[in-house]
Amino acid sequence: MKRFILLMFIAIISIALVACEGENSKDDEKAAKADEPTSSEEKKDNEKETNKDEEKSVSEGDVIENEMGKTTILNKKEDMNELVENGPMKLTITGIQNATLEPAADYKGMFDNKDKLTVITVGMKAENTSKETVSFYPDQATLTTNAGDQVDADPLLNDEVGGDFFGPTKKEGKVIFKLDTPAEEIKDIKLVISGASNENLDSLGEDIQLPLSF
Repeated sequence: MKRFILLMFIAIISIALVACEGENSKDDEKAAKADEPTSSEEKKDNEKETNKDEEKSVSEGDVIENEMGKTTILNKKEDMNELVENGPMKLTITGIQNATLEPAADYKGMFDNKDKLTVITVGMKAENTSKETVSFYPDQATLTTNAGDQVDADPLLNDEVGGDFFGPTKKEGKVIFKLDTPAEEIKDIKLVISGASNENLDSLGEDIQLPLSF
């Protein structure tokens, strides 16, 4: 499942492991063993290179450039642990990030062919504390800002944090919002999320309105 995690632009790398079977001569086995350390070192180096952006701690003011474009981190809050309870559901906001994105030419189609836009990322963790099936969709949230914006979460870029929770289950990931307002003008945001419901579509909690500040 392909997911674009804003600002990190986490690339999903598939590593193919090939197992070779068969009988080799003693000379071949020695040659293979001689080559093995070098192969292992090369593999580790390649993995470090491909995951460099993921391992790097991104801070405010950092500029990240990769094949998808140029991202400038303006505001970032981590380890927020902002908890909201909605019926049997617990929703935790784990962090928020505000950045400017300048998409590369090949990826502009993902961003309405814009040269520059603001992307807000909200880290979420949802948990069903009951044994019943509960429907809850924080990844379909609406976001409003102090600058007057109102946008829905992008279904193509989000992680799957919502849906049907079959008994005591958890989902966690990033929810992405795209805006035209310059990132510098956005200081406060509010998430509007529909309340949880059961299998009969009966409401289990009030709609959530959660103010957050950078």
